[in-house]
Amino acid sequence: MKNVLKKLMILGAVAVWAIIASACAKPPKAQLTVSKNQIRQGESVSVEWKTQNAKEVLLNGKKVGTNGTEVYTPTENTTYEILGRAGKKEAKDSKSVQVEVLPAGPTITLNADPGAISVGAQATLRWSSQRADRVEIPGLGSFGPSGETKVSPTQSITYTATAKGPGGDASASARVTVTAATGPTGTTGPLDGRNVAAEERFKATVRSIFFDFDKSDLRDDAKATLDRNAQFLTSTGNNSISFRIEGNCDPRGSEEYNLALGDKRANAAKSYLVGKGVDPSRMDVISNGKRNSRGTSEGSPSTIPSWANDRRADFIYVRGGDTLKTLPPAPADNK
Repeated sequence: MKNVLKKLMILGAVAVWAIIASACAKPPKAQLTVSKNQIRQGESVSVEWKTQNAKEVLLNGKKVGTNGTEVYTPTENTTYEILGRAGKKEAKDSKSVQVEVLPAGPTITLNADPGAISVGAQATLRWSSQRADRVEIPGLGSFGPSGETKVSPTQSITYTATAKGPGGDASASARVTVTAATGPTGTTGPLDGRNVAAEERFKATVRSIFFDFDKSDLRDDAKATLDRNAQFLTSTGNNSISFRIEGNCDPRGSEEYNLALGDKRANAAKSYLVGKGVDPSRMDVISNGKRNSRGTSEGSPSTIPSWANDRRADFIYVRGGDTLKTLPPAPADNK
């Protein structure tokens, strides 16, 4: 009987000490932080937590370590809560992340009609988009959400239209296959596509343009020249000519600088011609930098080319063009 009483006293003492120890234990602490309180849909957020004196830690109900970091990509407004437990004592901390839901992205379709043409013929690009503010086609320009435009490439090309809207971008492509034009006997021209008559017309009509020092902006006289060039290049018999635009600079400055400047000058001429209806696929662009410079000074005698003549963009015939028939003379007026 004495032994039983002794054991009961020991157990009671242990229980009392356990209660006292539990009462005296340090309470848990919990802290939670988020890298961003507001994000856009698709962005991620980093959730970091720290706890002290916790025997069990839960992050939104999931057991985790006492300290740690997790990365989440919430699709809606979300509250993250850390809970630290030590016996019956708990510590909590929470942070909310607001998610900005983006509008649906645009869609677009693009078709070429017809999909195959001969050199000099035209195709129509048609596009239709939804949830877009505009449609951009490299080399052709920026257009409304739906529309069409005429193209006359001289070689097979894939056009890509990109619809742009509040919800992002979307692209679609259409290919135009170009075949060599055949003559009355069913034969094609030279293998390299050159047409001597067209080349002569090109050389006699299409003129170089000139630039101010260290500039790639088009002067008024350059625009007037480009207007005349565009009129020739879009006329019947010449609208299948492919050509090259070469940007040139005077001898001052480094080779790298002048190559970049020459490229800007050539592309300025190309962009202007595109705006006047010349299909960009007919034009190649290169920069000669100062390689072809011949001038020696601004005030050179007329027998020596000046630097002003070096600052130019040249137009070089490559291939294409029709052989134009000469009309017979009009009959004499016998009145």
